[in-house]
Amino acid sequence: MLKTLVLAAVASAAAANNSDLILPPPAGATGPEKLLVLIPGANVATEYYAGPMAAVQANATAMRLWVVVPSIIGKKCIIMCPSSSVCAPLHAIVQSAVGKAVDQGYAGATTSPDAFVAGHSMGGACASNLVQGYAATSANYTALVVMGAFVGGSDVAAFPTPVLTLGAELDGGAGRPGILSKSLASSDAAATASGGTGSVFQLTQKPVIILPRLDHSSFCPGFQVPGDVYPADAPVEQSTPLIGAHVAAFIALHAQPSAAARQGALTLLAASMATTRGMLAPLLGAIALEVDYAAPQRAPWCEKAQAVLAQLPAADAARLTVHSDYLNESHPFEHSRVHYETVAGSAPTAVRFNVSGHNWAYGSLDLSDSCYLPAEEVGCKLASAARVRQQLNLSTDVASSCRDVNAAAIEAAVGLLKTTREGNATLERHARRGRPLCLVDDTSAPFNIGPLFLSEHIKISDNSTCMVVQSLTLGPTGLDSVLFPGVHYCKLLSPARVVDYLMVDSLKPTSGCLNI
Repeated sequence: MLKTLVLAAVASAAAANNSDLILPPPAGATGPEKLLVLIPGANVATEYYAGPMAAVQANATAMRLWVVVPSIIGKKCIIMCPSSSVCAPLHAIVQSAVGKAVDQGYAGATTSPDAFVAGHSMGGACASNLVQGYAATSANYTALVVMGAFVGGSDVAAFPTPVLTLGAELDGGAGRPGILSKSLASSDAAATASGGTGSVFQLTQKPVIILPRLDHSSFCPGFQVPGDVYPADAPVEQSTPLIGAHVAAFIALHAQPSAAARQGALTLLAASMATTRGMLAPLLGAIALEVDYAAPQRAPWCEKAQAVLAQLPAADAARLTVHSDYLNESHPFEHSRVHYETVAGSAPTAVRFNVSGHNWAYGSLDLSDSCYLPAEEVGCKLASAARVRQQLNLSTDVASSCRDVNAAAIEAAVGLLKTTREGNATLERHARRGRPLCLVDDTSAPFNIGPLFLSEHIKISDNSTCMVVQSLTLGPTGLDSVLFPGVHYCKLLSPARVVDYLMVDSLKPTSGCLNI
């Protein structure tokens, strides 16, 4: 069925009209003339943007808004605008299409203060390059809107014009919520000196909004973007007006609106930013479990992992204290060791263990997994359950595994999602249409050799049923082992990866970031 839908989308895309799309203002529109140029995403014909752009016009009630969607040769704008310093070919294409609007009656400026630029997906990257590249010239633009995309480096704070980052909760590619959280962090940093988060400055200059229940394809209805969550939870009759309202509100803030129109736009954007924060809070809370950067740096999930492995009775849990060191580089992690000591004067005996952690991030050069904000794995050097229980004078006859910690990661992720309205919606959606996570027994480093443990990784793979997770382990070694007695090393699943999976990848046939 999925293959049939993909083939149908490809066939439809091949037959779709990809001519320059010129949308005059709706009949009866009044106010100053403004112009919005939309750069289409890769392989998306211009006609697929007619609905959302008409919705923008319908919501732009205080102006006569023209929309131009230029036809892109080869349907991949990045070839003509790979950077802000090499964008003249795309600029020429835009000016040619805008000229057609002028011929049809557009009488406003084709640059700032009347002209705005937007872009979807790859078109968002191109639009960002275009606006940035011409910001200091006479061909500059008023503001930018990126949809299912982000500006270079996600650094909206440094971007030379106002910019709205408009994402989709179910975006299956590089515009997914975790990645857009970096744009929100940049926006918050920019707002710090100008009224703080939620301020008028942030809402007008650097808003970051993720629309609930939409996917990447919602911005170009009728075209199914490969690799996307599909279909979106919001049908097109709901998603298109939502897109139109937010883009129009942002444009209105930069088009000399009336006091009432300005307040309405600010109210809408503020409410949607609050929803965005509720959506991201569980993910960011899980990210904080990977590493605490406050000096000295800690590895909170490794501390939790030690407690899980120990399997202490509730009455004895408080007798174990775990301190962790987070090590940024693999070399010091390789040479770190587990230490422990009895807490002086404790009765009954209490013990303090010192463990270490190091995270492996997804590689930015591998496009298939470059959209993941969470760590690929959380590496922890821990004491074995037998060692902990020996020091507390408890039975050492227990069996625990890294898989047990991964089960705790799922439990932690679900717990975090339950703390917000948006997180509970994620859990409901996953229960209704998502694939589960499947944990399988740990695999051991070859010959239990430390350097091989460090060089190998957790195994995360997909099938049509679930995402399969298998931890890499070294140990647990015996208490009388000649080399490193009483230790248990694990390459673990990050709770943040679980949150991201429940939000996005569980709703797809396979996990991944590609959407072109």
